[in-house]
This record gives sequence, C-alpha cells and structure tokens, in this order.
Amino acid sequence: MAVFYLKPNLNKIKYPMKITFFSDIRSKIYIIILSFFSAWSQAQNINLDSIKINVQNENSEFYYEKLIYKFKFDPTSLSDEEVKNLYYGKNFSKYRTYFFDPDYLDFMKSISQKNWKKTINYGEKYLVKDPTNTEVLTYILLAYEKKDKEAPNYGLYAAQSKTLLNYIMQNGDGKTKETAFKVNSVGEVYLIAGILGKNIRTFKRTSTMQKDGTIDEFSKGDEKIYFKVFENIENFTKP
Repeated sequence: MAVFYLKPNLNKIKYPMKITFFSDIRSKIYIIILSFFSAWSQAQNINLDSIKINVQNENSEFYYEKLIYKFKFDPTSLSDEEVKNLYYGKNFSKYRTYFFDPDYLDFMKSISQKNWKKTINYGEKYLVKDPTNTEVLTYILLAYEKKDKEAPNYGLYAAQSKTLLNYIMQNGDGKTKETAFKVNSVGEVYLIAGILGKNIRTFKRTSTMQKDGTIDEFSKGDEKIYFKVFENIENFTKP
C-alpha cells in the first residue's frame, strides 16, 4: 500500500506572540496525517492488562521489541493490532518516560526558540527513549521542513507519525467518555485537538482520575471533547 507524504504549508505560519507559538504550530502542521485517513471511527476498549501480557512475553507476536523493530524500519507494515500494542504498550516496556525528562524539556525549549537544528538533535535523542511519542515526531517534521526537507529521516518520521495518529483517531471520536480519544500524554491531547481544529486552550478542562489514567473533558458552551490520558503518578518520576 502506497504512502503519500503530505507536506504542511509552513509559509503561512505566523508567531505574533510567544504565548501563541505552540498553538500556531499545532494548527498548521497536522495535515501530516495519512493521506488515506478514514473519516469513520470506531471506539475500542483498550485492555491494558492484555496489552501488558502481550508486549512483555518474548514468545508473543506482540512482544515489544519485535514491534519497535518493525516501527523503526517499516512502520506502514504494522497491522492495527500491532499498532495498538505498540502505542499503548509503551508504559510496560523500557521506553516508559517521565514528564520532566531533561531531553524532552530541552527539545521543547528549542522549539520555542525556533532553533530547528537543536530541535532535530534533541528530538532524535529523545526518540531513542520514547520512539512512539507523536508530539515529538510531529515537531521533528516541522524542524526538518525548516532545515532539510530532503533528509531521509523526514519520510520515516512522517510514516511513523501517520501510522500512530491514524490509529488513535480511527479508534475514538471524543464525543463521550466512552469514546474518548486515548493517548499516552497531555502533549498528545493538544496534538489531536489541533488536528481537529480545536483550540482547547480556550475550553474549560475538567479531569476525572481513574486507576489507569485520567479522563479530560474540555467544554465550551454546548461543545465538548473527551480524552483518556494513560498517565499516572509514575510518569512524573524517573522510570
């Protein structure tokens, strides 16, 4: 199956204020989703207990190291079931990261400074630890657009990002708690919202803690959008 890499129109990006910098980027770069992205979605129940067993069993077809290998070299070959175990199984692997990771903080700082060379360096360093972070993958694509859109890694990162985002957005619609978009980090909440054209920074946020994460409801007037974030207290401490 052919994959077509759609390049975002970055010429229209404007950064009038530092406070709007990230939201402006998010609103422009998210057309990197699969060109064959399907409009329909079908919410799935993500069974983390089952995923944990799958990704930690060396004899399983979903053993995490097997999935990571395919993701790094041929992400478009992954089946939906493989993508599910890859993305949601991260926290049961050695690739679990924490919120205050210094490489992640350096990466985000380089973006705010529009230092695209550092963004690529810090981002690629961080992806060694967290290869399925769609937020980081997306920003690296932006950096390559600015610095070297012909670089061989550009196509790989585009395919990886699209593979993950396509799965996330086809398996939730955000209309209810039960059909919430399910992500691994708060940063990816804003990523998905940006893809949908929603500036949820202007919405009221209500969070409900659950055993395996948090349900975030963003509301503005009659409009609501829901996310399930599979983060807990362990994500704020070193693995």
